[in-house]
Amino acid sequence: MEFQGLQNTIPVFVTVIVALLICFLSWFSYKKYSTISLAWKLSLSSLRAISLIVLLFLFLNPFFKTIEEIIVNPKIAVLLDGSESTSIQKGDYNGEESYQNVIANLRDAPNNTDLVFFNFGETIQSVDPDEFSVTYPLTNIFNAVETITTADEDFSSVILISDGIITSGKNPVLIARNSSIPIHTIAIGDTTKVKDISIQNISTNGTGFTNTMHQVLVDISQFGFDNRSVTVNLKSDDRVLDSKSLSLSKDKEIYELQFEMELTEPGLKQFRIEINSGLEEWSSENNTAFFSIDVLDSKKRILHIASAVHPDVKALRSILMSDENIELSTYTSLGPISGLKNLNESGEYDLIIYHGKPSENVFSELGLKNKETSTLFILLPDRESIISSEAFNIIGNDSPNIFNVQMEVSSQGSDHPILDLVESNLNTFAPVQSSINAYNEYPEASLLLTSRYQNISTNSPLLSTLEQGNIRKSDLNASGWYKLYLSPNSNERAFITQLIINLVDWTSSNPDNRLLKIKPLKNAFNSGESSMINASLINETGDIESNAVIEFTLNSDDYAANYTMDNLGNGNYQLQIPNLMEGNYKFSATARKGNREIDTETGEFLVSQSSIELANTVRNDEMLNNISTGSGGSFFDFGSANEFWETSEIVSNLQSRTEIKESYIYPVRYVFWFVLVLTLLGTEWLIRKKFALP
Repeated sequence: MEFQGLQNTIPVFVTVIVALLICFLSWFSYKKYSTISLAWKLSLSSLRAISLIVLLFLFLNPFFKTIEEIIVNPKIAVLLDGSESTSIQKGDYNGEESYQNVIANLRDAPNNTDLVFFNFGETIQSVDPDEFSVTYPLTNIFNAVETITTADEDFSSVILISDGIITSGKNPVLIARNSSIPIHTIAIGDTTKVKDISIQNISTNGTGFTNTMHQVLVDISQFGFDNRSVTVNLKSDDRVLDSKSLSLSKDKEIYELQFEMELTEPGLKQFRIEINSGLEEWSSENNTAFFSIDVLDSKKRILHIASAVHPDVKALRSILMSDENIELSTYTSLGPISGLKNLNESGEYDLIIYHGKPSENVFSELGLKNKETSTLFILLPDRESIISSEAFNIIGNDSPNIFNVQMEVSSQGSDHPILDLVESNLNTFAPVQSSINAYNEYPEASLLLTSRYQNISTNSPLLSTLEQGNIRKSDLNASGWYKLYLSPNSNERAFITQLIINLVDWTSSNPDNRLLKIKPLKNAFNSGESSMINASLINETGDIESNAVIEFTLNSDDYAANYTMDNLGNGNYQLQIPNLMEGNYKFSATARKGNREIDTETGEFLVSQSSIELANTVRNDEMLNNISTGSGGSFFDFGSANEFWETSEIVSNLQSRTEIKESYIYPVRYVFWFVLVLTLLGTEWLIRKKFALP
């Protein structure tokens, strides 16, 4: 043990003086007694001095360091694919029985090896191999590999046991190639194809609107059938909404069908795709798949007023018209004469887009004066638009000059939902035209994008937003961005399209002023997974509320339960509900602090059966092999798993290593020293009583 020093700022000479003073005062306090001998005086003085010096010692907070060598065994992470497809019995693979045999072979590891088991599906968690079971409805290998290879734990290698069938997340091969540790793969399942027809994928917008036609794209796969026909139905409960006939051919395995249905009622609605085959196939469980649509009352009503004809105007209208959630009305100014109009009958709008500064005649003709509606102003390259200072303008320009500039994300804009875009290098994009000395008219406005002129940041606003009560305003101080929309570069097209959609969506939405916000992790959960509910809470003064209790009530046709959400701190709360049966669940949540009710919130979510794990049952050896070889690992199948620990490549990586472990000892944290002080003082007190000293 090595003394390291004292954790205080008191000079050493002061400490020495205090210690000497303690010794002197201890002796002086007993020197005057003539009824006891010198030996007893010295003993009593020593007891007091030692106890006080120990207290001084603890007060100065000394610490010591110990160094020892320890043997560290190699720690290996074992990733167990817990998705439903791994339990399918097919060919030589006997489902969970074969899986458990693989796990048993792995647990027979050399004594100097530490295995840490994890169970993964869509998420990953540690697991006792004795309690492992196959329950996950989805497989996300990328998330599992990323979690382990970037973890703080010092794993020497990873063993991935899976069938390689991905039903969620990204392809894990790339992250495996970047792994600093080898990933060994053990393939379970069967590689043979069987006669089967299944639903591979359903693509549709998760949000829809009443009184609109909604499209659903369905991918059907088949193997082993030729010159046969099946019927595929789109259903709500037992009602057929649309039906397609599909002719099967041995020369084609993947088919895409397009369904349409009219959405009539608002709410979270569940639908299903059902294949009526009547064929002798391997499994009919993958012939049904569920999906949900959050049906809203109506489309967003947008009025676009263009003060001139310009390519930006056409680009904007093309983008908005491609969004089925938008009902677009247009007005194009033609100078002194009345403009071209295509307006809705009600004259009510969720958002008015001023593309350039309109004339006073337009305001009068459309009755827009003093209208309490959210607005979006977009620059046109004319003097009136550039120096416009109307109520809908957030960005001011003193100069009518504009320049070719690049867009640049501001520091406060990176987390704004409008800029929730695919990451792109904006410096490589085609330039837009904007001012380089603009400014925000309102101090409280949020600056999202700025201009970058000749590779120099100008801090001149290019995109700003503002919330005033229930009204939102945005200002896009740029023109010529149609070049991005027409660009041959797909990244530029995708960026500007999503930026415009996000900008319109955010500005046309009412600000969310709720104190309690409850959000299920997704609208529809699978019956094989837990339902995760997240919440955030602020109090009436707008401050984060971390000391409340949120009571959560859940109901369905044949289920009712009450929960209390877990407090995660910083105003965040969470509830994980164990696996629920299929159905539509409605919830209500109440936030309370003491006897005060802060806010209430209601909502709903769906729980449905998932068959996606049964859509593809062919083991993906190619991907598992790429994961292992790309990371420097080895590939096995379940039949050779008993040879895993005998393989030279595996054995060579099982070397223990020596580490130097440093430990710091702080005496003030040990009760022994306080017991010692009490013992010394107690002994002194007893001796004083013996001699009847005052």
